[in-house]
Amino acid sequence: MIVHELMDMEHLFVEQLQEGYYIIRETYQNVLVEPEGDDVVRQVDAGTEEVVTVVFDPGSEYSLICLDTYTFVDGIPSLTELKETIAAEYDVFVNHHRAASL
Repeated sequence: MIVHELMDMEHLFVEQLQEGYYIIRETYQNVLVEPEGDDVVRQVDAGTEEVVTVVFDPGSEYSLICLDTYTFVDGIPSLTELKETIAAEYDVFVNHHRAASL
């Protein structure tokens, strides 16, 4: 399941990201565990959480660098909103205007 989520998000950004950068998306199901007795616990569904991680691969083996992690408890924002959130802090997206002038 997580592999599908990772591949899905990377595919959405693959043509827009600069070389070496990756966007990883993970979905977590939160469960609240409460003791109800000596040997009994109760599990309560506490909703889901979307976690988006921005990583950089400098090209060396085993060397991924985590740049930042964003957590969204009310579901993941649209692709445009997510891109704006990441681009506000990191220059990981290909700038088509700059690329055309080079």
